[in-house]
Amino acid sequence: MKIPQKILHPIVLFFVVAFSILCAFKIQDLKFDYDFEAFFPNEDNELGVYETHRNRFEWDNEFVLLGLENKAGIFKKDFLQKVELLSDELKKLPYVDRIISPTNIKNISLSGLAPVQKRLLHIEDESLYKDDSINIYKTPELIGSFFPKDAKSISIFIKTEEGLNKVKSDSLARNIEKAFTKYHFDDIHFVGRIVAQDVYLKNLEKEFVYFLSISFVLVILFLWLSFRSIYGIVVPLTIVIISIFWTLGIMAMLHKSLDIMTVMLPTMIFIAGMSDVVHFFSKHFEELAKGTEKQKIYPLILKEVGFPTFLTLITTVVGFLSLLFSSIKPIKDFGIYTSVGIVIAFCLTYTLLPALLYFFTPKKLVSVHTHDNKTYNVMRSILFWIFRNQKTIVVTSCLLVALSIIGVYNIKVNNILLEDLSDNVKIKQDFKFFDKYYSGARPLEFAVEIKNKNKTVWDYDIMKQLNLVDEFLKKEYHAGFMYSPAMLTKSINKALNDETSGEGKFPNQEDYEAVKKQLIENKKNKDIKRIITIDGRYARINGKICDVGSIIVNEQNKRFKEFIQKNINSNDIEIKITGAAHLVDRNNEYMVSNMTQGFLFSIIVIALLTYFLHRSWRMVLVFILPNFIPLLIIAGIMGFAGIELKAATSLVFSIAFGVATDDTIHFISRLKIELGYGKSLIYAFKRTYFETGKPIVLTTFILMGGFVSLMVSDFQSTFYFGFLICITIIIAVIADFFLLPVLLFWLLGNKKKK
Repeated sequence: MKIPQKILHPIVLFFVVAFSILCAFKIQDLKFDYDFEAFFPNEDNELGVYETHRNRFEWDNEFVLLGLENKAGIFKKDFLQKVELLSDELKKLPYVDRIISPTNIKNISLSGLAPVQKRLLHIEDESLYKDDSINIYKTPELIGSFFPKDAKSISIFIKTEEGLNKVKSDSLARNIEKAFTKYHFDDIHFVGRIVAQDVYLKNLEKEFVYFLSISFVLVILFLWLSFRSIYGIVVPLTIVIISIFWTLGIMAMLHKSLDIMTVMLPTMIFIAGMSDVVHFFSKHFEELAKGTEKQKIYPLILKEVGFPTFLTLITTVVGFLSLLFSSIKPIKDFGIYTSVGIVIAFCLTYTLLPALLYFFTPKKLVSVHTHDNKTYNVMRSILFWIFRNQKTIVVTSCLLVALSIIGVYNIKVNNILLEDLSDNVKIKQDFKFFDKYYSGARPLEFAVEIKNKNKTVWDYDIMKQLNLVDEFLKKEYHAGFMYSPAMLTKSINKALNDETSGEGKFPNQEDYEAVKKQLIENKKNKDIKRIITIDGRYARINGKICDVGSIIVNEQNKRFKEFIQKNINSNDIEIKITGAAHLVDRNNEYMVSNMTQGFLFSIIVIALLTYFLHRSWRMVLVFILPNFIPLLIIAGIMGFAGIELKAATSLVFSIAFGVATDDTIHFISRLKIELGYGKSLIYAFKRTYFETGKPIVLTTFILMGGFVSLMVSDFQSTFYFGFLICITIIIAVIADFFLLPVLLFWLLGNKKKK
């Protein structure tokens, strides 16, 4: 039994209001989160190796580095006293495990009857500063770690407790900042996970508001230019705002937080959902302007607009669901919840929107959609120019494709840890400071396993091989802050020989016996347990390097593996590259591979859908080409412009393909309807151009308005995501207006001849 509209529409309104109230209560629990480890890949057991390794020893990314500058030089009593006071204060802070500061580093002498600790810096005795300086700068392991070459700053290493949650991390970051601020150093550089996490989250919260605000302003502008009515703005906005509201409410109900990916979700829903609303809205008032009876309009919209918008829903959702090919949970969640939001927006367009239009339809909007001769004349001129210049359009398209293919070969896959942040952000400047004056702040981590059951790390030949590894890392990676079994061996050997300066030498086999005795006797010492397990079967090599990017690091890793094969006995020792930074690099590589699979998935699904609807592989080609070419051109632009392929930019292709196909679907669907009415091919093309042209242009501006908002982001990946999709949409519309009619005319014209 058919429910009368006067009963159905109030039921729809009641349900919408009731569910919106429920979402309002739930959204209050929605939080922002940036779980760094959620972006670690879980392929090839890389994550398993990392988790096992850090459980044996400690987490390599749970640290903070402070760089304290003194422009007049560091060997000044007042400066060193402040560093000492700050170091002592930092030790007492909650969630701090240990502090290594130049003011508390001591040289240990083991040559006497009892161990003697000698201070590295004699802070209270200025007469010893010159000797201290000479000793320090004759000790290579200190330079680039705690002292820079220019002697105008000092570095303090703070090891934090492991697995600190957001509240504890923020508390520690604030306390550290509060501690160093009161000492008034010339400049202070403050880096580490807890600092970066706080910066990211604050930017996420800020950008969440920015994205929505800018999108709203731009979309309101385009809606006003199109409908010239407050009603024409309020009603479409109501639909998409409720869609966003419901999606966020569902996320809150499922205890999902907003992260660096899902913070873009409202913008995605806003622009994708608005497209359906505009097509529905435009058709509704066009039919009213023609004088079509009100009760016949909705069935007509379902026939001429409903089915094409349903197809665009499928293609857009397919684009976002292709993100499920990623092994990274935040990216999967982004694809899932954006798809949910787009489906909600579609459902509300065909339920809530008719209800709102049923209760109130202003006459002014009807008049706006009366026949516009100027627009129609422009569209007619463009269409006739296309038909006269078909070969020119095809040749131009082929040249652009050829040029783009050349550009594609120049694309590089790279990852720099903090490249996402603007150069104006303080923490990025601080990281660059450590890259410039120290060895860097990027963790470098290796897991060592003794494979030979008859040997341990303490055996001389094993330790000698590990020393070769250390030397390679210093030479090839320019590593600093080194912490390893071989380093410990050299330190003990230096202490046994009562040397006060210079890098400890690796002992010969005879001298090593005394070192080995010290190592084994103290194997339960917490400092030794951080790098060698009590049974001597496992060890770690840890350091810091500059954030030079994954391309250079991968080349270094390749040389490292070659070095291992030539110089390390694989029957005795297995060394694996691991650590948080390594996993992020691997994540980038996996993401590019996964998104390629997702993109192919999108193309295959949409191709099969097109074939199912038109029963023609030629039509599949006609449909795919105008949407594939823009993506190829974008890839070419990336290659020529030096925009690197990484996790965020690889997302562009699948999503942009799903979004770009919308206009093609509307054009082909309308052409099919016009031909179904028995019109000639030329007249059907003309009517299709007139009927779909204006909505396509409007939705294009709305889509661009939404994605342009992402370009204000301080995150470089978000900026490029918005920028590349905007360019793709522009090229896709040009392809739909110029190349698509040519391809359709050739295909359908040949059919007519046959």
